[in-house]
Amino acid sequence: MNSQALHRIAKETVAVARVAGKHRQLRLLQRFSTGERHMSSRAAPDSEARSGTSNTKTNAHLEILDLALTKVDGLGWTQQAVVSAANELGYSGMASGVSGTGNSCGGGLGLVVHFMDRALDDTRIEADDQLHEFDNARDKLRFLCRVRLRMTQPYIRRWPEAAALLAQPQNVPTAMRCLGDLSSQLWYLADDRSTHIDWYARRAALAAAYLSTELFMCEDSSPALQGTWDFLDRRIDDMDAAESAGFKAAAFGQQFSRNLFNVLASRGYVSH
Repeated sequence: MNSQALHRIAKETVAVARVAGKHRQLRLLQRFSTGERHMSSRAAPDSEARSGTSNTKTNAHLEILDLALTKVDGLGWTQQAVVSAANELGYSGMASGVSGTGNSCGGGLGLVVHFMDRALDDTRIEADDQLHEFDNARDKLRFLCRVRLRMTQPYIRRWPEAAALLAQPQNVPTAMRCLGDLSSQLWYLADDRSTHIDWYARRAALAAAYLSTELFMCEDSSPALQGTWDFLDRRIDDMDAAESAGFKAAAFGQQFSRNLFNVLASRGYVSH
């Protein structure tokens, strides 16, 4: 594949990401105006066009998963947490059918994905009216990463279990999708509009920086998580070197999954 073809692929990918971002923003505005419960934009794709019965079922699943998140501290990222939430809400017959957020993930993985999707939406909402205070993309990235990391903070005791779930070989494509969405959205919010080949390098570098910081946070005992914020600053500064590695489009997925595995292995959550 020549450089011209790679450039075309990168440009088309960015265009798709921008369209997706606009659709996500529209759904978030609808969520505000109708007062709906927290709902991931990927939880029910095209739900506005579905029948009332389908919407009811989808909303029930999301209600179960939202309540299940409150049970993670005691039950972990498990199907047991989902079943407990379903029973509490009177949806006992649906408990075994709750499969996550529309991506064929079940059990604990579905709950992790639901949290990650919802946390990304909430990050966009919380950060939206503050990004104008920062002068450059790197400062915006630092701020956005902090906002998103604080979404994980209530689950910090159990988050290594979620990381281990994501690192299982059969779950790596799902982890790549979640981390890819995260890095793409954060770069977009930071006003990155690149359409050339470093689109891939930037997102891979940010995903690795964010993931390593999140895992560091799980072990951080410093006051007000100052150690985590210092660690994040160093990782953001290190991104220039990672980007210069020159990831190619064809190797992006392989490099991304390798980064995920290496970061998890370095923290002891998976075995080499």
